[in-house]
Amino acid sequence: MRFLLVLLASSFLFIPSILAEQGSIRGTLSKVGDQILLKSQDKSRVIDISKEFAFTLDSKVLNSPNYIFEFVGDITDSKVVTKQSPTIVAGDDELVGTLEKKEDGSLYIGDQKVKFGRTKEIYKISFDQKSKDSFVGKNIIAQGNYLDDAFEMNAIVLDDLISANTQVQFQVPQGFESDPEEFIIEEMAKNIHSQSMVPFRAPVYDSKKKVYPGESVLVITLSGRQGDSPGAAGGHFTVGMGTVQEDMSIKGEVSNFYFEGPKEVLAGNTDLVSYFGHFIQGQQNYRPTFTLFIYGVDKNKLKYVRDYLEVENHKVRTEKGLEITPGYNCTTTSNDALREVGIKGSHRNFLRTVFDVQNLSLINPLRYGSRNAGTEGTLDTLRTISYALSEDPEHYVPRAAFNSYVKNFSSKRKNKKLGVKRVDYLFMPQTPSARQIGGMSYDQPIKEGKKVIDYDKKREARIARENTAKEILESRNSTEEQREWAREVLRNEVSFAEDMRLVKEFLNNTID
Repeated sequence: MRFLLVLLASSFLFIPSILAEQGSIRGTLSKVGDQILLKSQDKSRVIDISKEFAFTLDSKVLNSPNYIFEFVGDITDSKVVTKQSPTIVAGDDELVGTLEKKEDGSLYIGDQKVKFGRTKEIYKISFDQKSKDSFVGKNIIAQGNYLDDAFEMNAIVLDDLISANTQVQFQVPQGFESDPEEFIIEEMAKNIHSQSMVPFRAPVYDSKKKVYPGESVLVITLSGRQGDSPGAAGGHFTVGMGTVQEDMSIKGEVSNFYFEGPKEVLAGNTDLVSYFGHFIQGQQNYRPTFTLFIYGVDKNKLKYVRDYLEVENHKVRTEKGLEITPGYNCTTTSNDALREVGIKGSHRNFLRTVFDVQNLSLINPLRYGSRNAGTEGTLDTLRTISYALSEDPEHYVPRAAFNSYVKNFSSKRKNKKLGVKRVDYLFMPQTPSARQIGGMSYDQPIKEGKKVIDYDKKREARIARENTAKEILESRNSTEEQREWAREVLRNEVSFAEDMRLVKEFLNNTID
């Protein structure tokens, strides 16, 4: 009898494991009492996350109802058991196919009716009709949600770009195949290439070993300069990981180390389709992007990098007063994470480190503690300059960092050491819109970067004066003296069109 009871008890204990399914699930998060719930397709499940990553479900994450999260783990009807932080995605589901426009103006992917989701003006321009029309007739991957009879799209990228498929042929710029490393570093910086509207993906290194489904992928990506915002001319740099799927597409994510702002970015691990193609947050809406897909790096190393960077994303989400500085930004955190697992750019190669000219700055006392120095006040400015002189630009400047990794991942010896099978380079143009086209970001913090920062400060000060003048003229309480000052300011006001022309001229002539 006792044996029978034990057997029955064991059977009941086994039922949940039978019902549990290893996989992924998407939904919105909320907290009810002590429980964290994931609402997915009108069903709520309790999130049971390992203690190691419980901190990632912080108050900012749990109070962001407009964001959709994807969890990986054991899934039952009532619970999701996971051992990692979630990924931010742009929708509950995905559609892949050709975006077609019918005679009545309705949009379809196959037999499914689709529509564009919410967008927003950023610097006076949104994901506009020109943007929408640019994807009609093209094969796309769309992320979004099913609403009534339509699929509402929130993010789009062209199909076959985020992929390991070598059967798809692209129009590769002349000169790339003969020397990919040289072309990426020297030629892609020129406006003729960085402002091109033609995407392409091509190998930088190929060991001739086949890349199979299930292969791990290291993702290193650089976003160039925005054409309408000098303050964003430094670009954005980040790293992430992915896996090659059965159809050879890449399911991946990057660490979106972003401070809160008008683009509504929530710092965290972000799905590649959302990162590049979201209608509000997507990098390709604002500037061209340049990416390395590195196949065969140990997935345990990539998991370590992911977890390391999620600590930094949590800080950005929750710590008040935290600021971007030359010593603490998207590039430094990414570099630090990769270095933890023995992945480095050429600026960390042995001989370069030994004979680095920056070593001379070790005697400068202002260098110490300068990592988090800003540019407000004379002392902080001097400390920031000291940091720039004592640290390789490749450690804190996005474009310089990206080129540094291009050099090392073009090396047969270094790739063999990491088990790399192939390295692909991906260029994604900026999505067409009324927004000015961007280009390559700057890589010289002293020569180019200082010019850009000085120009941006003067421009912002002018815009602030013009806005103040308009407020004075609109106010009934303004004095005549104030009104005269305001009228004088607005007599010399720079129109939006002229401002954009000046920005374009300055950036195109300053950065190469």
